[in-house]
Amino acid sequence: MSVANLVPLCSSSRVNLRTSTNFNGVHSQFNSLLNYKNGAPNTQAGAEAWCAAINDANQYIVAGVDTPKTFIALSIQGRGDADQWITSYKVRYSLDGINWIDYRNGNALPGNSDRNTVVTHFFDQPIRARSISICPLTFQNQIALRFELYSQPEKHSFTQVGQGITPGDNSVLNNAGDNEVLVDVVFPFEFNSVPIVALTFDHLDTRSTNTQGTDDFQQTCVGVTPINITTKGFKARFYTWNGARAFNLRADYVATTLD
Repeated sequence: MSVANLVPLCSSSRVNLRTSTNFNGVHSQFNSLLNYKNGAPNTQAGAEAWCAAINDANQYIVAGVDTPKTFIALSIQGRGDADQWITSYKVRYSLDGINWIDYRNGNALPGNSDRNTVVTHFFDQPIRARSISICPLTFQNQIALRFELYSQPEKHSFTQVGQGITPGDNSVLNNAGDNEVLVDVVFPFEFNSVPIVALTFDHLDTRSTNTQGTDDFQQTCVGVTPINITTKGFKARFYTWNGARAFNLRADYVATTLD
């Protein structure tokens, strides 16, 4: 299994972090990013890890997001500038910030054995949550860690609507028989991928007769459908059949993508 196609939430600044305690102001959650290097003395840029002020089983670091995400994996790492790391930990998560669930019933997960080796755990099933808590259980010298959380890439819908599409001169559709008119429609903004397009009538003025034009039918044999759809637009195909005659047609569209 690989994290290559997953979203690294911490390094892409998509989470908010808080901790139970910090050793001091330069050993905080701001130093907890996986592979973090301070590049300066600890008194200036801090330790190369989050370090707790108290070494007990009540410590934690929590990552929270604004909207629920699907968490796939978690990577942890020791402190880069000292022999300090967690050797086991548990994970808790919450969807509402009130009710918390212990992953694997709170059983310990294996941690690190040195400063820099990354240990990645893929969750047994994807976790849908807004908050994930890493709770160290055992440690080497000091509770200290760097970490990353990975989620599935998210797709977002983009919708555009249009109104008042007409076939223009209705003389073609006025004739009894099977007829069609194609109308070019251009989207206000180009889509990233080809959208799904739906067309509906908001105005119909039609009449249906037999092929001799002598008897009226109750059927309304007119339609509109999108064809030749691209990221920039489509053709609206207005058509009649079974002796229908269209005097005035008007349609609206909805175009949507999920990228």
